[in-house]
Amino acid sequence: GLSALRDVIETADATLPTPEPIAVPFSKVDADLAEMPELSKSGSKAELRVKVTRKWAASDGVMAFRLEALSGTLPTVQPGAHIDVHMPNGMSRQYSLTNGPGETEHYTIGVKLEPQSRGGSDCMHNSVQTEDVLAISAPRPNFPLRRDAVKTILVAGGIGITPMLAMAQTLNAQKLPFELNYFAQSEDHLSFKEILSALGDNLVPHLGLTPDETGAALRQILANYDYANHLYICGPGPMLEATRALATEQGWPEEAVHFEYFKNTNVIDDSSSFEVALARSAKTFQVPAGKSILEVLQENGIETPSSCEQGACGTCLATVIEGEPDHQDVYLSNSEKAANDKMLTCVSRSKSKRLVLDI
Repeated sequence: GLSALRDVIETADATLPTPEPIAVPFSKVDADLAEMPELSKSGSKAELRVKVTRKWAASDGVMAFRLEALSGTLPTVQPGAHIDVHMPNGMSRQYSLTNGPGETEHYTIGVKLEPQSRGGSDCMHNSVQTEDVLAISAPRPNFPLRRDAVKTILVAGGIGITPMLAMAQTLNAQKLPFELNYFAQSEDHLSFKEILSALGDNLVPHLGLTPDETGAALRQILANYDYANHLYICGPGPMLEATRALATEQGWPEEAVHFEYFKNTNVIDDSSSFEVALARSAKTFQVPAGKSILEVLQENGIETPSSCEQGACGTCLATVIEGEPDHQDVYLSNSEKAANDKMLTCVSRSKSKRLVLDI
C-alpha cells in the first residue's frame, strides 16, 4: 500500500517540469553540480574536477588554460568571477575567468609567471600540461558587473585584464556602452589578442607608459564623471591606489568605483588577541595573536567559505553584529570599512575585546 503510493508520488514528482532558474543570462547548471558548492561551504575544499584541454601563450609571460568538466556541465559564470585552482604541488591560487557570455562548455584562465613565484604560477606554467586533471572551486562572483550603468569604464593593468575580458565581452554582446583601457608594457604584453580584436573601438590600449604618463592617462580617463557611469579597476596595487585616489578627486562617488586586488601587499598586524562570538552557532572562541579568525573557526569545525586567505577576494566576508573590526583587507571600500558592519575573517581582527559575528 504505502510503497505503491510512494512510487506514484515519486513518478509524478519526476515528471513535473523543473522550475525555471531566475533569469540567469547564461546556461543552466547541471543539477548535481548545483548542489555541490552547498555541500562544502569551506572554500578550501575542491568542488569540481576539470581537465586541461588546451594550454597556450596568451602573451609574453602569460599562459592561458582551457578547463573542461570531467563529467556533467560546469556551473554558470558571471563576469568578474574567479575560481580557486588546486595544483599538483598542493598549492591553491585564485584566477579570474575570461569567459564571454557564449562560453559555457569550458572555463578559461590566464596565469602570469610571477618572477618571485612562491610556486603557484611556476607550477601552472612549467608543471601543468594538457590532459592534466585539476581540482577547482565553483566560480566565486566577488567582483560583479552591474548591468544598469549608462556607461562602463574598465581599467586593466597587466594581468588585471582577465576579469575585464569577461566584462567587456558581456557588455559588447549586449551592445552596452563601455570602454576598456588596457595598460601594458608593449604590444607583446597584450593578452588574449583574439578576444581584444573583437572589441573594436571599445578597446583603448595604453602601451609602455612611464608612471607619470600612466597617471596623466588615468586622469584623462576619469575626467568626465557622468551620472550612472561605473568604473572597474583591476591591476597592480599601486595602479589601483592611484586610480581610486584620482576617481575620488575627480568626483566619482565611491559606489560607482569597483575594484579587485589580486593580492594584499599590506603587512598584516596579527598581534592582537580577542574573543569572537558566533551568533548563529552560539559558540565563543578566543582568537590568539598570530592566528586569524578564519583559522580559529576552521580549527573548531565551523565551516566558513574562504579562498585567497589574504584579504583580497571577499569570499570569507562576515557580518559584524557587535564590536569594532580592525580592517586589514583590500576588498572593502573605505565607506564599507567605516560602517564596521562587515569584515574579512582571513586577515581583519578586532579593536574591541569582543566581536560578535553573524555566523
